[in-house]
Amino acid sequence: MISTLTSIKTEFLKTKRKPIFLLVLSVVLINVMYLFIGIKRNDIASTSYAWEAAIFYIPLLNTIFVPLLSATIASISMDMEHKGNNWNLLKTNLSSSSIYLGKAIFGVIWMLGFSIVEILSTVLVAKTMGFNSMPELRDILLTTIGTFIGGLIIYLFQLILSLLFQNQFAALSINICGTLAGFFLMYVSDSVLTPWSMFGALRALNLSYDKDTRISTYSTNMPPFLFWIVAFIYVALFLSIGLFVFRKMEEGSLFIFVKKTKKSSKVSTCLPSELIKLRRSPIWIAFIVMPLISALIGLFNFSANQEVLSFSWEALWTQQSLFLGIFFLSPLIAIFCSLLWRLEHTNNNWNIILTAKNPIRIVIDKLLISSGISLLCMLFIGALYILIGYYLGLNGEIPKEFFESIMCGTLACIAISSTQLYLSLIIRSFPIPVGIALGGGIIGVLLLTKNLGYLLPYSMLQMGLRSTNLTNEINIPLFSIICLVYVFIFTLLSVVHIKRRTNM
Repeated sequence: MISTLTSIKTEFLKTKRKPIFLLVLSVVLINVMYLFIGIKRNDIASTSYAWEAAIFYIPLLNTIFVPLLSATIASISMDMEHKGNNWNLLKTNLSSSSIYLGKAIFGVIWMLGFSIVEILSTVLVAKTMGFNSMPELRDILLTTIGTFIGGLIIYLFQLILSLLFQNQFAALSINICGTLAGFFLMYVSDSVLTPWSMFGALRALNLSYDKDTRISTYSTNMPPFLFWIVAFIYVALFLSIGLFVFRKMEEGSLFIFVKKTKKSSKVSTCLPSELIKLRRSPIWIAFIVMPLISALIGLFNFSANQEVLSFSWEALWTQQSLFLGIFFLSPLIAIFCSLLWRLEHTNNNWNIILTAKNPIRIVIDKLLISSGISLLCMLFIGALYILIGYYLGLNGEIPKEFFESIMCGTLACIAISSTQLYLSLIIRSFPIPVGIALGGGIIGVLLLTKNLGYLLPYSMLQMGLRSTNLTNEINIPLFSIICLVYVFIFTLLSVVHIKRRTNM
């Protein structure tokens, strides 16, 4: 017991200068903004189900944002051991079980704190905006418990991934793909209980929508006892697996995709150095799986909503690209850019790197690699769209605006790459720039509604993809110039930062 308490204290000391508290507050702020932005006092006064709507949509938002928060905290907790290669050193002071339980309880504290702060912030903002009554105590408690359990399950699962994968790209990429899949499955069925769909399965309210009258009706939902059993099984299973793996951990023996020394038949290689560093990184997994999941979501939504959607190429594109542009593509690029700086940030490798390259070459090489992977991802998204369209038998030719959107989306991805490369350069933590990218996507939506989309590269991605309407007009020359301006500014900032670091 004393050893576990010591381990918990150690985890908080290790993360003392990590902005976990700010990340928690940021996710709370994003959720509250989504719940209440655009709501007017007159609308609240004329709506009898305002509280029900707010409570119902909290699990929906948590399905998108809380998994990334949980994965970020888990990665921060495990990343220091990976960087320092001090697994055996830790075990000379504390037992393996105490160390891992300390990490698990560390996540319990943060997830519980987030759940309480989120519901209290929701109630406070709602009362400030003029909600007359208070929500049912049962709804508050069930929503808080559901948020806590869902976040804890994801945290324990990500703790295992962050332990197994020395490269945090894999762990965070699996989380993003799982989040996208869980968000989709929550619309399909409550009985599909993946770790990422537990937020919806344990929600306090149900929603029924009458297509004829266009009236939404909220009703009390009592999650079946089986759902609670499944949640308990997830917690027990992931905790047990994590404990087992951590006890067996030896220096590098359980790392997946760890770099291994191989005898080369040549003294030199023609591969660029950045590609060599990525040779055994599972970078292809997320860039293939995530567009594939998004395409399946688009196919399902398009087929299931033909009463309100036209049977056209334009309508299919909105269903396939909407969530990619807003929530998922920017964080995925951010994960990749953090990976590109991983080696430089590990074991103080800066001096070694700078003996082989100058700062400009370092930054340009990384930008070319991230731009290339972004281009391949956009081409894959476009190919899936065309294949699904022909599979459905859509009439007419593929709109020329689609090809413009692929081009503009690629340019925006390159601008985001330059931005994230700079953020990952100045921020040593692997997951924090990813959280910034997710927040940028959310802010980007708000900027687009105010016709200020050019102010952030993340909003330019949404603008370029035309996710809401494929026929929207885009000033392509202006769009291209602004993307290049972003690339120039952040590339210059990266080079200047490296040069200043070298002279210190």
